[in-house]
Amino acid sequence: MFKNNNLQDIIRYFAGALVSLNFLLKSFGYDFFNNEQVDAVVNIASFLFILYFGAKHNYLGKKGQAQKALLQKAGLEKKKKKKD
Repeated sequence: MFKNNNLQDIIRYFAGALVSLNFLLKSFGYDFFNNEQVDAVVNIASFLFILYFGAKHNYLGKKGQAQKALLQKAGLEKKKKKKD
């Protein structure tokens, strides 16, 4: 069903299953999630998303530092000006 343990596909499938279950249960009068729980999940997911992409796209790791050095060497990245 999921190839290579693709985390994005698993999360998307799990979220879809929960939303579908929520719609089904609401049609029978059961509240599976309330608005506060949905807001909490969205806030947590947003926080994790911002942390991940902030770290990934700001040259924080070894791979990012190496990439930044290559960009600077090629003249595509601004170098910090040294103060005398």
